[in-house]
Amino acid sequence: MKKISIDAQSSFLLVALLLVLLLLPNGFYLFFPVLVLYILLYQMQQPYKPGIFTLIILQHFLQIAAAVWLCNYLGKDIDYNTDNRSTSIIASSIGLVALMLPVLFIQNKIPPQSRKNLSTYADKFSIQKIMYAYIIAFFAASFLGTIAFIFGGLSQIIISLVKVKWILFLLFGYQSILKNQFKNTFYLFIALEFLSGFLGFFSDFKTVIFFLLVLIIPLFPKLDFKQVFIGLVIGVFLFLFALVWTNIKGEYRRFLNGGTQSQAISTEVTASGSLDKLYDLSTNVNNDKLNATVVDLLDRLQYTYSFAKTIDRVPAVLPFERGRNWLSNLDYATTPRFLNPDKPNYDATEKTRKYTGIRYAGRKEGASFSLGYFPDCYIDFGIFGMMFMLLAIGSLYAVIYSFLLKNSSNNMLFNYCVVGAFFMEFIALEMDGTYLLGRLFSSFITFYFLIKFFFPFLIKYISKAPEKVADSIVLHR
Repeated sequence: MKKISIDAQSSFLLVALLLVLLLLPNGFYLFFPVLVLYILLYQMQQPYKPGIFTLIILQHFLQIAAAVWLCNYLGKDIDYNTDNRSTSIIASSIGLVALMLPVLFIQNKIPPQSRKNLSTYADKFSIQKIMYAYIIAFFAASFLGTIAFIFGGLSQIIISLVKVKWILFLLFGYQSILKNQFKNTFYLFIALEFLSGFLGFFSDFKTVIFFLLVLIIPLFPKLDFKQVFIGLVIGVFLFLFALVWTNIKGEYRRFLNGGTQSQAISTEVTASGSLDKLYDLSTNVNNDKLNATVVDLLDRLQYTYSFAKTIDRVPAVLPFERGRNWLSNLDYATTPRFLNPDKPNYDATEKTRKYTGIRYAGRKEGASFSLGYFPDCYIDFGIFGMMFMLLAIGSLYAVIYSFLLKNSSNNMLFNYCVVGAFFMEFIALEMDGTYLLGRLFSSFITFYFLIKFFFPFLIKYISKAPEKVADSIVLHR
């Protein structure tokens, strides 16, 4: 098992940063999640192996640590508006370890890889054919996205099919980097995905950023001071970008839905009109609201407050569910509506209201606030028992991860892309347990049939002829 190497300067900087955290307000609650982050990242991100779980770790960490940053920004004690935020932060950090342990076992089972190995796998494909396939998939995904919810029970399957586009995006990105070809075209695709992300109501421009991270992370076998510095600069830039977006998001969405409470774009809004409005808002940021925007951004990013309020109420006000909650999640996620015509519409806010005691806006108000799957585990089994439930979820991730790596194709690079596309939607801490199981179930069923019936056809189309593969390998050497 080969680990990422870290030079002396970077090691000193990272350790110094960790120790400095203890000197800050609420220092231990900053120190502990960062310590967990260091350990998990060092163990998980092995050179030239899939980076999707590294991203999952990072996103979960941000949603845990942001609660402490918010308290410090407000100059408040960690438990200033709930008795158990400190408990939720420590429990979430340990829970993240429990979640990732089974996945780490699979990561360690992957044979050591090198850039040369990945380049050999890349040489078996035609970069031009992948480009054509991605362009087709881009427009097909846009079409499927517009009709997904028309077909009721099939909507989850249709949403899962959109992931094929991201498989091809990742594959084309690896081809561009490893072969040093069509880089300008790849940059164009990135810009296209980024800009088109603003045209939807939920503004999915973040998705392409996440996929870029999944693409780039495995290609760094070592960490030096320059990379750490660049990473910090990029992190600051992304924070500033998020700040601007948070500042204008509300007004932009009111423009998109025409002032209604719906989560859909008004038929009167055009793509060009959306981009014009976006440009106008981003160049006229309300500086007077900057302080409130920072608070709003950190509050939206953190996801331990609902957990803390749940600990406040369970079992003091409401008893532990003793497994009934997850059984209900499983029943809802796996029962098709045609077998249960009385199956209610999914509204994550109802559970959040019940266990936090907070009157969050729900489906009728055009909003949704999920409890998060960590609190979902807690309300069934308590702090100690939730770790075993998270270990079980991690084991489910690990089984699917292993299956996709072994069965998607005979090409390891293609399989990396399949894994990245499959697990991308599971990066967030706030996922409701019902939604998590539903998406896992529908995505796995979809990918199983893709592996059996579609991937062989796709692999055949994008592969080079055997003689061209041999020529490419000779040239590469």
